[in-house]
Amino acid sequence: MSKKRFTTIIVVVVLLSLIWVILTPSLFPEIQASTKAAAVHKGFQAPDFTLQTPEGQSISLSDYEGQPVLVFLWASWCSICKRTMPGLQSVYEEFAPEGFEILAINTSFQDSLTNAESYFESQGYTYTMLLDQDGSLSRDYQLHAVPLSVLVGPEGEVVDVIIGSGMSEAYLRAKLNEIFGERD
Repeated sequence: MSKKRFTTIIVVVVLLSLIWVILTPSLFPEIQASTKAAAVHKGFQAPDFTLQTPEGQSISLSDYEGQPVLVFLWASWCSICKRTMPGLQSVYEEFAPEGFEILAINTSFQDSLTNAESYFESQGYTYTMLLDQDGSLSRDYQLHAVPLSVLVGPEGEVVDVIIGSGMSEAYLRAKLNEIFGERD
């Protein structure tokens, strides 16, 4: 291939790409990025939400301003979730007196509410269970797999995001020690 022909092809590709970028918003206006929420990322503000407990009480993430919060999205059919939750309970018991909270959000739009409530109660978890019944929180947090663990700092910033089994008891305890400062 000659140098002139190669250059012509490159120029055509660049021009077509530029035209596509310019015309896409007018050709596909309904496919615009949402300004309401983006995926949660370390260092950014956690999207606020208001969900209900199984008893019908409304709770918002903003209710815990000034406190670290673990937002833990789970399902009753998820074996990784079930293996993670007892460790969360242990850390919760240790750090709750200092202001730490866990919001265990059941993805009830894709789970059996009866199974979720029954499992949570049978295990004796004392942290807060909330219900994402319409999937709105899961969409806002761009949930692709459970469990999804989002550690939110006292100022509302995302400290860490972990998908799957990475939120161990030891890891969470270490992060909370950083947040609260080393204790004696």
